[in-house]
Amino acid sequence: METKQPPEQERVPFYRMIMDDFMLLLFLGTTIYAIFYLLWGVMELSNLPAIPEEVKRAVLK
Repeated sequence: METKQPPEQERVPFYRMIMDDFMLLLFLGTTIYAIFYLLWGVMELSNLPAIPEEVKRAVLK
């Protein structure tokens, strides 16, 4: 009599697990986009010139 052995499960590569999970792909795509957009905005704000003192005084009055 033959003993039935369960079929060996094939090891799934890491990249395939990532590509098969569409919710993870949606989350990663949105998150990466948001992070880069935020960094781009911070870089743009850091490159703005300083506000002149006359304008500061006029706005704060």
